Amino acid sequence: MSKHVPIGLIETPFQPRLEAISTAKSWTNWAGYISPLTLDPIEFEYFAIRNQSTLFDISPMHKYRVTGPDALKVMNRLVTRNLAKLRDGRVGYAMWCDEEGLLIDDGTIFRYSETDFRLCCQETMYTWLLDTAWGFDVEIRDESHEIAGLSLQGPTSFSLLKDAGLGAVADMKPFDWREIEPDLWISRTGFTGDLGSELWVPWDEALDLGPALGRR
Repeated sequence: MSKHVPIGLIETPFQPRLEAISTAKSWTNWAGYISPLTLDPIEFEYFAIRNQSTLFDISPMHKYRVTGPDALKVMNRLVTRNLAKLRDGRVGYAMWCDEEGLLIDDGTIFRYSETDFRLCCQETMYTWLLDTAWGFDVEIRDESHEIAGLSLQGPTSFSLLKDAGLGAVADMKPFDWREIEPDLWISRTGFTGDLGSELWVPWDEALDLGPALGRR
């Protein structure tokens, strides 16, 4: 490990690849994980994301699975939008507030079915979810250390996915998501306002995903 990496932080599955390509050797703490502030000069990264594509390790995001007969009721109790209107295979942006209406956090909600959701957010929400689900027939599971993610963003991101053999995403609309290959889920989501996707894989299978895209 580089001597510039902060001691005591958890490595994501992609850290060995990030170490190898980082020229800046500039690291920070994201939710207890080692995360790069930059890999190359900021100007280069900005040009790439606006004119080509970039990969961003989003594995430190907190991920919670809510399953059971009352899953929809619990999720609707949590957030400020009606998730009954969110179709299966879609992702919804949502916010949630405390009893006084003050914002707690925001994130994305992945709907598998009426009885199966995943919440992806920036801050730890496990205790808040347990409180929200009190008395309901649901299971809350913290998947943060089970699911890794890469955010592929930029105007050439679809071309890169197609060249990597993942052209099945061609007909996906913004906020669609689906299992493209066994254990590889892709969502048409991102943080740039441009074309982009997020790729979700089991934690222990993630390391091979980056090179498969990066070679293109």
